[in-house]
Amino acid sequence: MVPARSVGLAVAVALAVAVAGVAPAHSTDAPDAAAPDAAATNAPATNAAATATDATGDATPAGATALDSCTTVDESGRYVLAGGTLDGNPPISSPCLHVTADDVVLDGRGGKVDGNGVSDTTGVLVDGAANVTVRNLRVENWNRGVAVRNASRVTVRGVTARGNAIGVGVRNASARVVDATVASNLRGVVLADPGDDVLRGTRTRGSHVVGVHAPVPLVDAFGVRLALGPPLDPDGDGRYEDVTGDGDVGVLDVAALPVVVAAHHLGVMAATTDQQRGFDFDGDGDLGFDDVFTYVGLPL
Repeated sequence: MVPARSVGLAVAVALAVAVAGVAPAHSTDAPDAAAPDAAATNAPATNAAATATDATGDATPAGATALDSCTTVDESGRYVLAGGTLDGNPPISSPCLHVTADDVVLDGRGGKVDGNGVSDTTGVLVDGAANVTVRNLRVENWNRGVAVRNASRVTVRGVTARGNAIGVGVRNASARVVDATVASNLRGVVLADPGDDVLRGTRTRGSHVVGVHAPVPLVDAFGVRLALGPPLDPDGDGRYEDVTGDGDVGVLDVAALPVVVAAHHLGVMAATTDQQRGFDFDGDGDLGFDDVFTYVGLPL
């Protein structure tokens, strides 16, 4: 808890009133990428095997391309892992499975893309593509397990990310992370610009730094975005006292919290479940202005 400051509270009220006049921004809940027609798949990706079995022994589905080594997926279609484990050893600063084509479904069928812990490598990278689904896949021992950048309408579904520096990371992209299990990573899920991302049914546990790392977007107008954070919990009590995420707890945080609350309720931005829990200073299970008063030490 920070001490009450008259100047900070005055600024907080002024900012909250200012935000009240901002029209709500629209967030995109992108649909799952549909698998393209099998006939549309013209050629297998580089280093792809023609047939294979999955982790359960099932044969490669008809019309799908089986992947048995690190490769670039640069044509639309359905792709599956060729076996239970793909041992990836790409060069530094490179991904193992690099998806650059639109309209792709990458189905791990329960298999694993395994790295060797080398810095700045990625298990699966969706880069500059649209309408892509990555599903039923395990990624372990990478700098980034699954990364999405400069892409749109991407779904990461049923993925397990374990033992990575970043489990699932999204930057400059619209993505849905659904029913994922993110465990024992340094950072679980990193949403660099979460205004148009969706995080649903995803479990994070055992993260060494933070489970969900996401800034709080407040205003996105005229091509300019104002963002706070990501908020931090400096004392480990489960509450985000460092609202602005600048490493200090003080008057700027006192000013910022009512803006976050107002923006959340007005629909300018939607705080993630993790953020709502971290800002619930009065412990009533709801993010509201009572949390602001509790935070600054004023009686309700």
